Amino acid sequence: MKLHNLFSPLIMMAAVMTGCQESADTYPALYMTDAQARPDRSVAVDELPTTAKFTVSSSVVVGQNVDVELTVCPKLLDGYNAKYGKNYQMPPMESFKLSSTTTTIQAGYNTSTDVEFSLTTMDGFKEGVTYCVPITIKSVKGSLSVLEPSRTLFLVLKTPVISKGIYLGPSNIYKVEAFQEDSDLSALKEITLETRVYMNQFKDSDPYISSIMGIEGECAMRFGDVKVPKDCLQICHGDYQPAAADKPLSLHKWYHIAAVWTGSTWDLYIDGQYATGVATQGETINLSSNNSGGFYLGASYGGGRPLDGYVAECRVWKRALSQSEIANNMNYVDPQSDGLVAYWRMNEWEPYGSGNRVVDLTGHGYDAIGGDQKPLMIDTKWN
Repeated sequence: MKLHNLFSPLIMMAAVMTGCQESADTYPALYMTDAQARPDRSVAVDELPTTAKFTVSSSVVVGQNVDVELTVCPKLLDGYNAKYGKNYQMPPMESFKLSSTTTTIQAGYNTSTDVEFSLTTMDGFKEGVTYCVPITIKSVKGSLSVLEPSRTLFLVLKTPVISKGIYLGPSNIYKVEAFQEDSDLSALKEITLETRVYMNQFKDSDPYISSIMGIEGECAMRFGDVKVPKDCLQICHGDYQPAAADKPLSLHKWYHIAAVWTGSTWDLYIDGQYATGVATQGETINLSSNNSGGFYLGASYGGGRPLDGYVAECRVWKRALSQSEIANNMNYVDPQSDGLVAYWRMNEWEPYGSGNRVVDLTGHGYDAIGGDQKPLMIDTKWN
């Protein structure tokens, strides 16, 4: 007898035994259908009313009707935020409704009838806040248990942030002279620079640098350098100059970028994702430095190396933001957020001398002063 003929029945027996074991581990339980794969589901809010249908499922076909009671449970949101690093908020209860708080899995089926969630108004919604509605299985009429990890579905309402950006260029660079007047900013152990940027054109001539934000040699974000392609991002502090040379950016597209100085690393994030970084030795950052003219938006090196593009949501922090904080707040932050030094949304300006001024929304007085009397603006919309 050949060996493979001997082993075949043994393999088949093992397969049968494995199948029996899997069947033995299966037990009847209910769960929110969408929550079986992940706990949250995004709902894009483009116009009102916005609706989304969901169901409850059973792990087995039920032999008789199973009635399920549902409820909205705002207190569950704190635990979700803590677990996943979010800062979602509960919308006003009067802004939405459920078509029913009960649903039924009919005998012979394993999925319930649809329940419809409807967002009917956005009155009371705050700009830049992401809202989330936790819908959970409250009770079940019958002997079926509930699969706890999938008991609750978190409906995340993706409302667009509609704003504007301001064009930067040779005639409209912004300078923040008030930084140089504040000695409390001279030795910061942590900082974060972040902004949204939209490029019309990358610089085609030596040194191929398009400056975005910061202080030359101290803490700066820019496109290009002698050894960095003109369409790639680099962040700089002295000899610490990590560049995302393998991640070129495109023209006519908005990106969110953030540079984070933790004291031990100098890191670059693009659209909320880590791009590159370098280890540091615990040095501090001097935001009050007047090196090469001080802190600019859209320029460096004494007002040179301008940026041909638009910026929005420009922020400076005196703490190192986490990856989740960056990813969750690209479109807007509360101007009174902990550690926020300066915040220029770039969605409006006011006349100032022979140019214009963008007010620092934190109230700290770090206004950005630009050169154009009527700077160009662009409409923005981010989800």
